[in-house]
Amino acid sequence: MITLSLAAVLALSAPDDADQRQFWNEWNTKHRGLEQVAHLDPATIRRRDTALRWIEELGLSRPRILDLGCSTGWLTAQLARYGPVVGTDISDASIREARELYPNIEFECGNFLKQEPRKEAFDIVVSVDVLSCVVDQRAFVDRIRQALRPAGFVYIATPNRFVYERRDDVAPQGVGQVRHWNYPGEVRRLLEEDGFRIHRFTTLLPEGHRGVLRAVNSYKVNSVLERIVSPTAIERAKERLGLGQTIAVLAQRTDTIGSSASHHS
Repeated sequence: MITLSLAAVLALSAPDDADQRQFWNEWNTKHRGLEQVAHLDPATIRRRDTALRWIEELGLSRPRILDLGCSTGWLTAQLARYGPVVGTDISDASIREARELYPNIEFECGNFLKQEPRKEAFDIVVSVDVLSCVVDQRAFVDRIRQALRPAGFVYIATPNRFVYERRDDVAPQGVGQVRHWNYPGEVRRLLEEDGFRIHRFTTLLPEGHRGVLRAVNSYKVNSVLERIVSPTAIERAKERLGLGQTIAVLAQRTDTIGSSASHHS
């Protein structure tokens, strides 16, 4: 009897590159044009600001940065203030727009897992809202490790499955869209088992409308808590408890494959 791994089963049922490209061409046109980028939603702003803050706090001198799933270059352009940056995305329409908007930045179009590895290694890889759109996540993380120099860093921001499964406002999965949300523990294991040491790990922006999150995020509960502590303190506590809608992690490549020590943000 022939048995298939989970990754193989998912690959067989996944949309091909052409369908994914079409989906992201349409999505980016709707959500990442110049006008939309000027008015980003709070969750995207937190993912962006966390990436920029954590990278700045590394204190690296002119690091080479790879921006995965760069879309129209909205984040790539801001990463460029730290050092040379390359943006890559499967969406050909988005890459064309990025090249027009930011002619001094290098952009590539293609499937990251299928692209030929670049000769030069990167000091930092940034992956915002990409991990959940990949069928073979282990291969994706391993490919990131290969793209990094020894001791290089990766920043990943990805939807928190625990929260997204308890939200009322998530759009239906689109044709050509891969949707593979993760729990925080899954993201941690993916990185540690591929030889990464976790430097910072948290969740961002509490959300959720069903189950336990309906109570945790209710106006009545938070009104009572705000008599004791500030709204910001409440929000940060929820984030540390894993109740934020986005998982955010900064990890460093090591030469050891297996579990590594870590600490929280």
